[in-house]
Amino acid sequence: MIKFRNIVAGSIGVCVAIALPVNFLFATTPSSTVIANGNTSTTTSTSTTSTTVVLLPPDARCPQWWSTAKAVGFDDTLLPTLDRVMFRESRCDPTQLNAEDPMGGSVGLTQINRFWCLPSKYYPDGYLQTMGVLTSCDQLFDPTINLLSALELVTYSRSKGLCAFHQWAWVGTPC
Repeated sequence: MIKFRNIVAGSIGVCVAIALPVNFLFATTPSSTVIANGNTSTTTSTSTTSTTVVLLPPDARCPQWWSTAKAVGFDDTLLPTLDRVMFRESRCDPTQLNAEDPMGGSVGLTQINRFWCLPSKYYPDGYLQTMGVLTSCDQLFDPTINLLSALELVTYSRSKGLCAFHQWAWVGTPC
């Protein structure tokens, strides 16, 4: 795992960007890497695999998870809010469990409540299982599965006419 740090030169923040193959979860071949700094960029290419560029603002608090979030489907406009959610909910630590939350607790980077993967009247196998995101609640500790689950909840919220991050009401994002 590559860790990223924001670099500050004087009073000017420097954005760092990386590029991952669009299909990085299943990729077996090398891909391009793009490092963007201000108005310049350097590209090293070892194959023709398409890439995804992730720009990291200087104030990102969980930059190590931005490329994973982008790879699972979060668009650029949602990444800053997702960053706030990850930092506030878990301090960017995918192993976090808040067992005091109802329905078995909240899990992982975005603190998904286990309610979403428990059987219910409308989803006998659990909502996230029915949507094909996971097979058990314990998978919410996996950062990729947790971010896929968060994206599913964002999509669900939007389908109901709610704010994208409705399940994280404290975020206060405008609809």
